[in-house]
Amino acid sequence: MDRACVVVVGDIGRSPRMQYHALSLANQANLEVDLVGIAGSACWDEVQEHHSITTHAIQKIVVPSFLDDMWLVGKIYKVFVQFLYWLCYLLFIVPRPNYILVQTPPAVPILFIVWVVSWLRWSKLVIDWHNYGYTILNLNQNANKYLVWIYRKFEKFFGRQSQDNFCVSSGMQNDLLVNWGIHAHVLYDRPPDHFRASTIDEMHELFTKYDFGLDTSVRTDLSKETAFTYIDDNLDVQLKTNRPVLIVSSTSWTEDEDFGVLLNALIELNNLTGDDSSFPEIRLVVTGDGDMRSHYEELFTQHNFPKIDLFTVFLPYPDYITLLGCSDLGICLHYSSSEYDLPMKVVDMFGCGLPVCAINYMCLPELVQHKVNGLIFEDYNGLCNQIMV
Repeated sequence: MDRACVVVVGDIGRSPRMQYHALSLANQANLEVDLVGIAGSACWDEVQEHHSITTHAIQKIVVPSFLDDMWLVGKIYKVFVQFLYWLCYLLFIVPRPNYILVQTPPAVPILFIVWVVSWLRWSKLVIDWHNYGYTILNLNQNANKYLVWIYRKFEKFFGRQSQDNFCVSSGMQNDLLVNWGIHAHVLYDRPPDHFRASTIDEMHELFTKYDFGLDTSVRTDLSKETAFTYIDDNLDVQLKTNRPVLIVSSTSWTEDEDFGVLLNALIELNNLTGDDSSFPEIRLVVTGDGDMRSHYEELFTQHNFPKIDLFTVFLPYPDYITLLGCSDLGICLHYSSSEYDLPMKVVDMFGCGLPVCAINYMCLPELVQHKVNGLIFEDYNGLCNQIMV
């Protein structure tokens, strides 16, 4: 039977698009599938239990701490070790595939690796373009223009070695064709079936587990009452009528998300509503992990908002879904380094029926239509006004 190898240089369990690809190749194309990614979150049950899908969780490459102050050297070390490890794994551990489907970015060094593997193992190479890696690198203050130029040349050259291509937006499809000579098919993201509105029991269980759900005024059994829910005399969970407004923003804490916009919106909101006793309490939960998390957490602690409590957490995938399914509003601050990718977090929110406010950029209307299926804002004033509404 023919085989496909699906490759993602990222947390394999938090790569819904690539898990979808694996399921589609197994169910619709009747292929044996090897799903290869970085160890982290668990894959969906239907992926783990599928008889035609084998998951390969590769350990994340850790840069030694003594290279922390040498950004470029650390990056070179990581690319070199990643190159050797992934090349050997795809050549000698994974059974020979007829097709290799790889997600980019990152492009370095994985596009070169899969090109070599496809050439040596006589496999057809297919690339799924989520964004351009060189535009993400360009946001990093440590990267000079020559390094970005080299990255772009690398990405373009090896991107053109593929036999087929997918991408996430019509804007990217056009740009790939016009500027890189690459023909790509648009495959819009769709929310997995398990993204849905949460049940009241699921809400209560979630709120008892995390600080953002606790009612600090309750001195009795915290499992029976949270800031949002309580268990009545019949042992049924009920929503409180005076519960806070729950707002969520999910993030990877990367340079293409400006949480300064959110912070300034909260400052403005506090200035406008501070003396308004009728304005409800807000609990804002920012969930995710990444390099810039500590930077923004430090900024958040410098401000005190009487009616706004801000929490930063990194939730397990099932709890993340439950949080989206019980929130009142979702905020997306992803503005796209290339302006051609579309935020998967908004797709997740739509799957849970969550109203969305998203910061504007060129391709966003392909996903969010203002006042049709969500709201689009341009700056912190716009976000502040939308939260108030």
